[in-house]
Parts: sequence; structure tokens; C-alpha cells
Amino acid sequence: MFGILQKMDRFSNKLMTQDERIDFIQELVDENMVWEMHSKYIDEALFLMGQGKVVDMVLRRAIDNDAPRNQKDAAGYNPFDTALCG
Repeated sequence: MFGILQKMDRFSNKLMTQDERIDFIQELVDENMVWEMHSKYIDEALFLMGQGKVVDMVLRRAIDNDAPRNQKDAAGYNPFDTALCG
């Protein structure tokens, strides 16, 4: 419905409902944009995460469908280790 700039304007001017605000911040987190934005967006994301309304999931792809569960990727991570999730 709205593009990112329109959403930023609505957020900054407090024109969003609570659900719209949560969806917007979740969108920024999902796109990994929020951490490079102004502190008001980061602070809101951290606040909503603390309330359990926004989640930051770190997903890693499997190296190979037949890879053993204890295999590590080139960076030394096990792609099946759920402890890596944010």
C-alpha cells in the first residue's frame, strides 16, 4: 500500500496504528535495513523485540541437502545450528 519513504514519514509523524508500526518495523528488520537507519528506528525495533512483537531471525542456508548435520560451512558455522538464530 505504502512505499518505504511513505512509511518512514508516517512513522516519524506518529500517523501509524500500533499494528502498522509493528509491521513496518518487522519489515525493516526482515530486510536487514533497520540497523543502518536512524536511532529512532533501531530503538523502536529493540523495544518491540523486547516485548516479543518483532523478531530478528538469522537464517543460514544448507550447504547441501545431503550434508550431515554436523558439517560446517566455509565460515565455520553449522547451517543447522539453531543457536545461531538472533
